Amino acid sequence: MAMEEVVGTEALPLPGLEDELTCAICLELLQEPVTAPCGHNFCRACLALYWAPERPDLTGYSCPQCRCRWAQRPELKPNRVLCTVVSGLERLRCGGAGPEDKPKGCVKPEVLPCDACPPASAAAALRTCLTCLASFCAEHLEPHGHSPALRSHTLRPPLPDLAQRRCPDHDKLLEFRCPQHKCCLCAVCLLEHRACATVVEEEARGQRQEELKVQQKTVEYEIIQLQHSVEMMNFQKEHVKDSSGTQRAVVEGEFAEMKAMIEREERMANKLIEEEENRADTRCAARLDQMSSRLEKLKEYKEQLKSALAHKGGITFWKRVEYLQVPLDTSTSQEQVEVDAKKLVHIAKAVSAIRGKLTKQLKISLEQRVQQLEQAEKANSKQPKTEQLQLVEEQTESLGCLLGREPIFAERKEKVEASKPSEDKQPKTKKNKNTRMKNNGPMHGQNQTEIPGKGKPTLIQSLVHGPHIADRPERPSTCISSATQKRQNFLQYNTRVTFNQRSAHKKLLLGNHYTSLSIAEQPQDYPNLPERFYNCCQVLGFQRFTNGRHYWEVGIQGNGFWAIGVACAGIERSGSCSRLGRNALSWCVERFGLKLSAWHASQEVPLLGPPPRVVGVYLDFETREVAFYSVGATMLLLCQFRGALRDQILPAFWLCSSGTKLTLG
Repeated sequence: MAMEEVVGTEALPLPGLEDELTCAICLELLQEPVTAPCGHNFCRACLALYWAPERPDLTGYSCPQCRCRWAQRPELKPNRVLCTVVSGLERLRCGGAGPEDKPKGCVKPEVLPCDACPPASAAAALRTCLTCLASFCAEHLEPHGHSPALRSHTLRPPLPDLAQRRCPDHDKLLEFRCPQHKCCLCAVCLLEHRACATVVEEEARGQRQEELKVQQKTVEYEIIQLQHSVEMMNFQKEHVKDSSGTQRAVVEGEFAEMKAMIEREERMANKLIEEEENRADTRCAARLDQMSSRLEKLKEYKEQLKSALAHKGGITFWKRVEYLQVPLDTSTSQEQVEVDAKKLVHIAKAVSAIRGKLTKQLKISLEQRVQQLEQAEKANSKQPKTEQLQLVEEQTESLGCLLGREPIFAERKEKVEASKPSEDKQPKTKKNKNTRMKNNGPMHGQNQTEIPGKGKPTLIQSLVHGPHIADRPERPSTCISSATQKRQNFLQYNTRVTFNQRSAHKKLLLGNHYTSLSIAEQPQDYPNLPERFYNCCQVLGFQRFTNGRHYWEVGIQGNGFWAIGVACAGIERSGSCSRLGRNALSWCVERFGLKLSAWHASQEVPLLGPPPRVVGVYLDFETREVAFYSVGATMLLLCQFRGALRDQILPAFWLCSSGTKLTLG
């Protein structure tokens, strides 16, 4: 049995045969089919375009259908069996089968009726005459073959678009094409286009078909290239995901190790402090036992003396005196048992050294460190390293730590206690629009401006002055004007302020004639006085104000924790309530971490804007107000307290970070 018969009898009942013989790239029947190592079949030309030589060899070679990959380009050989099957299928699609049996995709020729036959019984047309502009069956086509007058007519296979080939204006055949006007012309229309470069319609159609075929090939090639680009992009996406996941795991491991090392150091420091505490406690217990024993002996000797003195007779008295047991040591020990302060200071110094080094290294952002490492790889390795680059390299080998961690252990508890009131509900403040300060203030005659949105003026009204203060109208205001003009208005009330050493906490170090304040490396040998702060690292100013207007400025160096404010003379000197702003007798602006806020009576109001480098404090006893300003290119009002001043007011300061310094004047 011939191959054609096999195909003709078995291909038609199999609806999936044509799909199996379709190229997955061009979606047409296979032309010169080749088989990839994975078993899929493609056109030789399509697969050659897909594996174009100019494509980047990043992913090797892959099957367009199943994405199977090979490092080297596979050797392709023609599949001769498929060539025979495809050729037989093409013959079946074009002829060989009835109209109802032809496979899907085969176009059935359209049957045209004869224009000379009656419409009800018109026969199928065999030819179309382009001169008569009509289609004829075999019977009516005979005159064109026998009549000499009709022999010159142009005959074509039946044309279904004969009606569209007529010129709508002249009812003539459209035989010509004008490329300039992009229209088809008849013989009469050709006279109107004498100046145009007209061509025969068939010739123009042939040229255009050739151009479209070229475009078709170009589009097919671009589709193949785009499919390859999509494939490569998917591969890169997977590669990026895998790489980022690997690096993320490495970073998480590094940070976990650093956290474990920091926790181990913290446990060791706490253990050393606990050992010192236990040693001192043991000594105290031994001394207490000695003192208790001594006390019992003295009490017994006292009873003996009392019994001897109770006898009035002479002989009995002397007998009692002879039996008295006098204690061997009649002196009272004044020895004091204390912890080894130097050892505790050394522990704190060791921890502070690590924190200081890491803080210095972490001042450079991670993005900058990454950029510097990239530049270092590109630079010549023989060139000397810059100081900043060495700092980055040290950073990659050091431990991580929190920037806000305090170096002194004794201050941790104090900071935790001080931060608790911030969790309370913030006071509700009234918002008044279009308000001004009194004309007797330093901003007399200047326009007052409100900052819209969240930047509206902040007001914390005093809550301890009785109903007559609460009934006073709230007048919040914020002024922004030129620094020169505003500062001149304040400087006329400039007052010299110094720190009072008698009130300074023992961890505070005063210098430069009591105008600079910083954290000492170890507690200072200050005498114990009633005016001194014992729990919070605070100090009051030496000057006391009871009337008038006063203004001073405080410079801030460093990025630590600080508070600048005013306090009444009766502020507590010990306990958590002695902290500035945590009681009804003090008002302050505080920076804690990255947060800037105003405090009074344990109520906090967050402030917007960057932390100031110079803070100006203005007191006005006439209007009973205290205001804090950020002194810079412009004088910006941070916050203002109305009805706050009474009795004696002193400048007040809190400092809780080594490396930070406050300077007066």
